[in-house]
Amino acid sequence: MTEALVIRANAKLNLSLDVTGVREDGYHIVDMVNRSVTLFDEIRIELTPGHPFSIKSNVRYFPTDEKNLIWKAAKKLTEKLGTEMPEARCTVRKRIPSQAGLGGGSADAAASLIGFNSLLKAGLSERELCDIGAAVGADVPFCVIGGTARVGGIGEVIQSIDDNLSCPMLIAMPRHGRSTKEAYAMLDRTPVLVHPDTDSIIKGLAEGDAEKAFLRAGNVFEPVTADEVTEELKNKMAADGAVYSAMTGTGAAVFGVFQRPREALEARDLLRTEGYGAWVVYRADKGAEIIT
Repeated sequence: MTEALVIRANAKLNLSLDVTGVREDGYHIVDMVNRSVTLFDEIRIELTPGHPFSIKSNVRYFPTDEKNLIWKAAKKLTEKLGTEMPEARCTVRKRIPSQAGLGGGSADAAASLIGFNSLLKAGLSERELCDIGAAVGADVPFCVIGGTARVGGIGEVIQSIDDNLSCPMLIAMPRHGRSTKEAYAMLDRTPVLVHPDTDSIIKGLAEGDAEKAFLRAGNVFEPVTADEVTEELKNKMAADGAVYSAMTGTGAAVFGVFQRPREALEARDLLRTEGYGAWVVYRADKGAEIIT
């Protein structure tokens, strides 16, 4: 009997993103409010005894070798278990755009850790999966836990927070992506940064008040890396009723917070007619979840 699972890997939004320092090893110290949302990739993992580990996808740009974070996650997990790479086939249906600041690769890695932990009957705890994920990528631990959380350190310090804000959000993706490495290099060359008030957004989310939550929110990268398209998308969302809009991560995607679904859907349709990728999303309680 074939042993297989399908795991949903949810994208993440940085509702607020701050960088508070740089460690001696060059890693940046962050203070973020992250939220899992209902834009997702689907990963099917099938154990294939007698056949080597492999990855395939529905998109051309997706790496299928050792550079893929799914591959790296599987390798780190089996190193933890003291076993060889699993004989398995991973089939990835991508929906989360690349170089968007939405954590697509990290979400896929987190989903694979959860999937292989189940299929291989490894019995690792969520904390152990996070520790493995931290060696794969900075966003992987959050994508393992998901929900809404304050994230610190270099991404490994995760504190789940109350999130009673259920309004829709609109994600818009320009025609081009943005390199995270280049964005951090630009940030390091910027003498003065505009820091958001992380505590205020946490309080607003707990109270379910969108205007209060985002009054002092922000993304430290936005003044550094935003371009004309970023500003255009933010202005379009504001004109269509968004109470707040900003870049997520290092970009290039922009998200807007709406009070009513109808406004978000109408704004999405307008952006799609102009050639942008656009999705209406809601809060997700998990970063990755087994669906079959």
